[in-house]
Amino acid sequence: MPTEIKILHASCCAKGSPIKAFIEQIANENNLEIQIEEFSEMSDTMMYGTMVFPSLVVNNKVYDFKQYQTTEKLLSIL
Repeated sequence: MPTEIKILHASCCAKGSPIKAFIEQIANENNLEIQIEEFSEMSDTMMYGTMVFPSLVVNNKVYDFKQYQTTEKLLSIL
């Protein structure tokens, strides 16, 4: 079963950010099965209760991407 990841962007930021490519690269290098969705509309991001962007939602738990932007830290939540 793939790990479900949602990338929450601020409404001013476009989808297709380098964050998605970074996560995909780490997943490929570590043979992890993932499913990624990106959201930038305020109505979509508000349901996760965060005002910190970008954020990651991994299996329904919210993480501040700025605290998990290294390969090692990102792997720890995937």
